[in-house]
Amino acid sequence: MVVEPQRAAPGALRRWSVQALGLIARALSVWLGLILLLCLAIFAGQRLPLVSGMLALMAFFGSVLVAARTDRAEAPSITDVMATLRNHGVSLVAFSGVIAVAGALVWMFLLARPEVSWWNVLYTERNVVVALSDNWFVALRQVFVYSAYALGLLFFGLNIPGLTSFLQFPCTTLLGLPFRAAYQAGAAAQMKNLGPMLGVGLLFILLPVIAVLLLPPAVPLLYCYLGALAYVSFREIFLGIGENRARATAGLRLPGLRPLPDRPTQSP
Repeated sequence: MVVEPQRAAPGALRRWSVQALGLIARALSVWLGLILLLCLAIFAGQRLPLVSGMLALMAFFGSVLVAARTDRAEAPSITDVMATLRNHGVSLVAFSGVIAVAGALVWMFLLARPEVSWWNVLYTERNVVVALSDNWFVALRQVFVYSAYALGLLFFGLNIPGLTSFLQFPCTTLLGLPFRAAYQAGAAAQMKNLGPMLGVGLLFILLPVIAVLLLPPAVPLLYCYLGALAYVSFREIFLGIGENRARATAGLRLPGLRPLPDRPTQSP
């Protein structure tokens, strides 16, 4: 199967952002609830950086899949969303595991300071929050800072040279491409759309920092937004679809347009 990525129309980043927010609004409660649970799990596993990294990746990839399921005519239920995630469970775990392990190896051999033990990527007591602050705002920041930090690093993990590319996951799960072919297609798409993709990368870096500083509870919403952003960019570049699918309204009537009751049949 030959897949040829397209060049997005001008104003792509702004257009993708509006479309991503539109998809989030369609299933906000279910979507945000699932991501919130994963963010809390990341906080609970703060001593296990590798596991926390996998959870952050699963939250992002899961958001891509939820966005794809939401981009349909019918409104998704929590059963539909869970079925979508379950159907792609192997890909979710495999992608998250491969990228988390690859990122850990890059950190161990290239980025770690000499005084830091290599096993800190598996277990660490550094910067662990033992007790939450009495100040509610500081406490919220303590809870969500780990998931925000992980989200800020995701874009680098999604662009490991020779291994991963930003749109590789949707190319595999939504187009059915093998891992290597999906990497090549995703890399080609990024080169054709370098400007918008650099803008997406900047959002990955800046938005988590802003959220932690100003509004820590917004971090789970950022996972939803950036996952939806990845989906709509994939949709336009690979499928040529530049807008969200319209919601079905069949069977719904305005109060003023309700049908009148049938008149009783009169005997002659």
